[in-house]
Amino acid sequence: MICYRKITTFSREHVLIFICLLFLLLSGVSECYSAEGGVRPISMGGAFVALSDDVHSASWNPAGLGWQQEKEITYSGIIVNRDDYISADFISDDYAAYAQPISSLYEENKDKYGGIGLYFHNSGYEDTNTAVKTSLWHSGIAYGRKFSKDNAMSWGVALNYYYFDTDIPGVSDSDTAISVNLGFLWYVNDVLSFGLLWENLNEPTYTLFGVNSRLIRVMRPGIAYFLSEKTVLTCDIYDLTGNTSDHGADFSRNVRIGFEHYLTKSFSFRLGAHQPNSKVDSSKFYSTGFGWQRSDFLNIYPIQYYLDYTFIYWQDAPAGVEDYLHQLGITLKF
Repeated sequence: MICYRKITTFSREHVLIFICLLFLLLSGVSECYSAEGGVRPISMGGAFVALSDDVHSASWNPAGLGWQQEKEITYSGIIVNRDDYISADFISDDYAAYAQPISSLYEENKDKYGGIGLYFHNSGYEDTNTAVKTSLWHSGIAYGRKFSKDNAMSWGVALNYYYFDTDIPGVSDSDTAISVNLGFLWYVNDVLSFGLLWENLNEPTYTLFGVNSRLIRVMRPGIAYFLSEKTVLTCDIYDLTGNTSDHGADFSRNVRIGFEHYLTKSFSFRLGAHQPNSKVDSSKFYSTGFGWQRSDFLNIYPIQYYLDYTFIYWQDAPAGVEDYLHQLGITLKF
């Protein structure tokens, strides 16, 4: 590999570099998984594919943009234990998204033209034992639109851009990848919806330190059951087809469960379980959180403000890493 050509003498630093590169080479069959962001979806355990009824649809299921009725913008970030590498691949450090309906130049027909969304999130970690730093920047643009006669179904597509960057003492490398996601959302009736997300349809490749990896194609079906106008239960299955089972960490058929209930018109309570049946212990976490909304905050009407918080507890955090973190987010709808 190119980085070896610069090594003329052996030292403790060179030995460390060699060990790290050897680790990367041996794990080259393992593909990277995009981080997930947004306080509301995360507080529901990441079971959001069949709900996708707000700005988070841009990255969770672009088909949800087909029902976009207002402009929305959101930002969320980790506020405790931000630097712990436990956040890598599962929870983004920062998440931002924007969504708006597309209307005709001559008439306000939002149902006909669907909606468009933009999103950005980043994650990363630093292994204190090896001083290896890894960053993942992920952004994209999405579009969703209804297509059935009764307007009960919608489809969506997202174009994702990934930037990978890894620093090992003495050397560094980076690469990019572009992937395509497809989404589907069907409101079966007033109490049930079904969603489906195909991630990384084109399975793009990227190379770090001469090691080729790719983003695995993953199918994620989900169901949302509305117990009432105030309460919803959600369930997703990550990697239904088992594509990850033979490529490094096995995340196949992992279950995610979410719950949201509005105690009042302005205050909601949430619970979630993220992949409790996973074969990868570090991916299992449980979450709880709440949301608070106001339409007259600071007397700037008709802007609606949504404040969201979640607490996440990992079932099996790596040694030396806190097994919990907090996230806070704000969403504006106008």
